[in-house]
Amino acid sequence: MAETLFDDAARLVRRQRALRREARPFLAERIVDEWLERLGPVSRRFESILATGVPPALQAKLEKLGEEVRFGNSIDALADEEEASLDLILIMGELDNRDELRLLLRIIASRLLPGGLLAGAIPGGQSLPALRQALHSADREAGSAFAARSHPRIEPGALATLLGEAGLSDAVVDIDRLTLRYRSFDRLINDLRDHAATNVLIARPRRGMGKAGLAAARLAFVEAGDGTATTERVDLLHFAAWARLQPTSA
Repeated sequence: MAETLFDDAARLVRRQRALRREARPFLAERIVDEWLERLGPVSRRFESILATGVPPALQAKLEKLGEEVRFGNSIDALADEEEASLDLILIMGELDNRDELRLLLRIIASRLLPGGLLAGAIPGGQSLPALRQALHSADREAGSAFAARSHPRIEPGALATLLGEAGLSDAVVDIDRLTLRYRSFDRLINDLRDHAATNVLIARPRRGMGKAGLAAARLAFVEAGDGTATTERVDLLHFAAWARLQPTSA
């Protein structure tokens, strides 16, 4: 049995907290706008849609995509959906920090009608290198250089393979690579909280960084910059795949 890496309870709490905020997180808005652009040319009419992880302030943008659009805080909302009942499933985040991803994708695929579409976006690749380096500095200050601060990200090719193994077809995965500028370490952390994107590893440190560690992280983040701001990188993996059509009888 595969090792359990992620804390389900912590992830749920952080997602609920983020989705209660009135903020329009900029990465979430970018994802929603990208979905609208990509779905525009699709000729199929979507009647039943479930979108998960979309902040309330952005949900109105998606409400005209189909006859019935429902929103869930988490992928777990699919447990309330019947098999082969949805034309379109949209997933924002979360898949990058779930265990048993192969099984989860098969469950997601089972909720799609024949010819239905799954689309979503997750962070991937080498996202947040400046943050990772700043956290390593904090851990060295605390004498715990091997603290569990991050987990391996899903690569595009691996995600496409997983979608195919789930029984979906015509999988497409591409990268939206963003270069961001931050004046402070704290502003970056606040943005991550708005996106429910902070650490949910079971093995994560539970006592916080402490004053000395926080000071070390802030200093390392500033020193990685140019004196005005620090450049950070985020790779958003956009993916889409279709449920196979049922074969016609002879």
